[in-house]
Formats: sequence, C-alpha cells, structure tokens
Amino acid sequence: MAPPVTKEFIIDCPWCKAKVAATETGRAEQSGFEDYTCEPFAYKVLVGICPSCRSILAGETQQISFENYDSDEDRWSDVVRIYPKPPKVFSSYRIPRVVKDSLNEADRSMQAGANIAACVMLGRALEALCRDILEPRAETTTPAAAGAPPAKNKKKVMLGEGIKKLHDMKMIDDRLYDWSQQLQAFRNLAAHPEDISISRDDTEDLQTFVNAIVEYIYDLSDRYEEFKARAGARSKRKKS
Repeated sequence: MAPPVTKEFIIDCPWCKAKVAATETGRAEQSGFEDYTCEPFAYKVLVGICPSCRSILAGETQQISFENYDSDEDRWSDVVRIYPKPPKVFSSYRIPRVVKDSLNEADRSMQAGANIAACVMLGRALEALCRDILEPRAETTTPAAAGAPPAKNKKKVMLGEGIKKLHDMKMIDDRLYDWSQQLQAFRNLAAHPEDISISRDDTEDLQTFVNAIVEYIYDLSDRYEEFKARAGARSKRKKS
C-alpha cells in the first residue's frame, strides 16, 4: 500500500520571516457562479504547519483562471496568510479606497518578500491620507462665464508637506511625526533606482506605524464622535 501523499503550499511565515512550504493539514473550498454576472468563482482556505518553526499557518487563495472558460488550465493566486497576524482591518467608512488598496498591496508585497515595493505602497497610503484630510473637497459652483480663463489645477499635497501640516494642526503628535519622516525617507529611497536594501523588520515597523496613523485619524475619530453623541443623548435624557 502506497503511503499517503503529503500536500504542501507556499505561504509567508511571520515568525521565520520567509516563504515556507507548509505541510497541509486541512482545507475548506467553495466554488460556484456569481448571481448577477454568472461568472465562475472559487477559493480555498488552507491550514498547515511551518516546516521550520512548527507554527500553525492559514492562508487563502482565489482561482484566477478557469479551464475551458477563460484559459487552457486552472490557475490560482498565491496563498495570502490570514493567520497568524492577519491584515489590519479598519472600521471607518471615511477611509479612501486608495488608502485601503495601498495598505493591502503593501501587505501582499511584504508576504512576497518585496520590502522595497511595500515601502512604496506604505508611502502611497500615507500621502493619500494627507490629501484626503488636507485638500479641500470639490464644491459645486455655477458654470464659468463665457470667455473666462480655465481654472488652474491646484497643486497636490505631497507626502513631506502633508505630514508637516498634520503635525502643525496637531492631528499627529511629535512621535508620529518623527516616525512619518522615517517612512518618507524610506519611500523616497525605494521610489528611485538606487542600490538599497530594506530589512523586513524595518518594513514591518513602518507598516505598524501607517496602520496606527490611519486608525488614529479615522477609526478613533469616528469612535470619539460616537462617544460624544451618546454622552450628549444621556445628558439630555437626564435633564428631561
């Protein structure tokens, strides 16, 4: 009788800080067709053991090509770790999509060992945050008079200027400001064709910082406003 075949999948181990061939110990799968588009979908959640540190790892993968539908063979995306240390989840609805997309790309880059790309995405996320907070919203105005010169496009807020303004407005404290300057330095190095190396430890620290400032600016502000609203409602009930 032949021995059972051992299945493995490639996943990022946060403790070994490397891609490993985890020994698969379990999985869950789901597939079908989208309700409105009738397009096929399939994804898997895989559970396994790191061969080096023996920690439990779980990741998910989505099917990106389907045999006899849009490709000659089935193809799956890389396995993205969801346990331990899953991607950060935020609660505020005010966070711009470009910020969330950049943070997700940074996380995927780190799991692939692409630290320079991750730093670029983290800088992009923080710059988008600065623009969202500091640039005035577009307002509806009356059409320009005939023959009037076209309005000039206002200069976009850049990362260095943006973090300084957030600090001047006391939206971030001295410690967050200093950390954001370090991120700017890494982002500038990563965005230019220089011969550099950025460690995973530095990249993880920068990711922790950007997650913290996004949470501070958006999530905690929302929670504070909700708390004040509840406190105000309680005060009114006591007076009535």
